[in-house]
Amino acid sequence: MVPGRRRPRRAGVSPASGVRRTRIGVDGHILTGKRQGTRTWLHELLLRVPHLRPDVDFVVYTSDVEELRGTYPAPNVELRALPHVPAVVRLLAFWPWAVRRDRLDALLTQYFCPPVPARRQVVVVHDVLFEDFPEFFPPRTRWRNRLLVRLSARRAAQVLTVSEYSRRAIASAYGIPAEEVCVVHNGASLPPDEVTRARDEQTPFVLSVGRLEPRKNTALLLRAFAARGSSGGRLLVVGSPDGESPEVLRALEETEGVEHLGSVSPEHLEELYRTASALVFPSLGEGWGIPVLEALAHGCPVLASDRTAIPEAGGPACTYFDPGVPGAEQVLAGLLDSALEGTLPHDPELALAQVRAHTWDASAQELAAALDRWRR
Repeated sequence: MVPGRRRPRRAGVSPASGVRRTRIGVDGHILTGKRQGTRTWLHELLLRVPHLRPDVDFVVYTSDVEELRGTYPAPNVELRALPHVPAVVRLLAFWPWAVRRDRLDALLTQYFCPPVPARRQVVVVHDVLFEDFPEFFPPRTRWRNRLLVRLSARRAAQVLTVSEYSRRAIASAYGIPAEEVCVVHNGASLPPDEVTRARDEQTPFVLSVGRLEPRKNTALLLRAFAARGSSGGRLLVVGSPDGESPEVLRALEETEGVEHLGSVSPEHLEELYRTASALVFPSLGEGWGIPVLEALAHGCPVLASDRTAIPEAGGPACTYFDPGVPGAEQVLAGLLDSALEGTLPHDPELALAQVRAHTWDASAQELAAALDRWRR
């Protein structure tokens, strides 16, 4: 055990039934608002894990109970209101009070643990990119995360993350034995039937999906798209600005053949995956890379960076390139031409095998097992 970390206690015993039901609080403040990987992970698992562990009550705290009402239909999911207070007040005051009031055996939070007994803390650290790529984070965010995530990861009874890459990074950064960090992967949903591809042959397009911020490397993508040897085809960019530079946002609006769609509905995104010539994912740093797996699930070829956890998400089913080598812009431009011409390598069987290995159902089984480990 890491110094300062204590083993979890067993749930209390009820004289009436012999065993008191375990109550796990879930910080669900990310379940509303902007779409991001942490939200997707929590949402998909809350749809599944309560059915796998009917002896556990999941108390989900959200700032908008009405918006989420009916979203998680399992009878052992309870929604409770999260007060509209600053994050620091929620962390230092609300959670310790809620743990006592609602008799929670554990509290599952994202990145930060509140000051409650260590044995009751389960923390999800999706990645520690702020440690390895500090240039992509504002100084205040970087130093806050370095301090609080370190304290949380070293103190919690159970640490979860979403990839083997992040497991190794957390262990290295915080001195935690890697075997004490449980991986609960990000995933994708298998379509109910075989996907029917409908690639747009008249005006083919490549697709980029993700929030617009510097580490997503949209700048390289725009330069490569403009430098292609042909003038045909389009680039559709799905994602809302989130710290991206004004120069890149300006280029996004001004580069010929590029269309910025902003945020789209899940249904619209699925249609784009089915009709795109390829997904292009040039990110410099990811704890996983959900769009890569989603695209593969819809039969879409993927052209992706070979950095961090992205090859773990895409496995052998993607075409990879190194975005940091000299001449990366020309390499990517050539690959974009191949994608738009329909000649980018893509093996549907490899893609389907990669998705089947990383479904949200499999991830739910991983989380259920991690909670069992905590309860022991």
